[in-house]
Amino acid sequence: MKTLIIYSSKTGFTEKYARWLQEDLACDCVEFAQRNTVDLTAYQAVAFGGGCYVGRIRRLGWFKKQLPRLRGKRAAVFFTGAMPPDASDVRRLERENFQPEELKFLRPFYLQGGLNYAAMSPLDKLLMAVFRKMLKAHADTSKEKVMLQNVQQSFDKTSRESLAPLEAYLKGEAQ
Repeated sequence: MKTLIIYSSKTGFTEKYARWLQEDLACDCVEFAQRNTVDLTAYQAVAFGGGCYVGRIRRLGWFKKQLPRLRGKRAAVFFTGAMPPDASDVRRLERENFQPEELKFLRPFYLQGGLNYAAMSPLDKLLMAVFRKMLKAHADTSKEKVMLQNVQQSFDKTSRESLAPLEAYLKGEAQ
């Protein structure tokens, strides 16, 4: 099955997953900036990857506009963030980023990334500092205390094994 991966990555986690997909599936992989150099209709499976920022999947709007051209193909979105895959916020992100009608034509996959302060823009670093300060002031529950501990420094929770469900879907082995 001819497959295409298009990704947008600010701090490297989404790109890491996209490159692993490229290797595992022997497929084409392009950065978001190069998206206009490929013909989406030439592929049987297309996956878009983007990071989560303030509750939104970066560049997802563009991919959603492509859905009419992808009807009848396997379309997927993989999105990355710092939270663990079993966090309740993952389901909330899916509800807030995808309409029920869109989910008839694409399948979302969350992949845990991490935090990379060295790759963040000054604005993103400032936002994270504000977030840490807010968490510190209100870290009453054990969950909030663990979250505060986790955002103190950079970390990488990427896992090649977590790609298995997405890869099976893109190969046509899973619904």
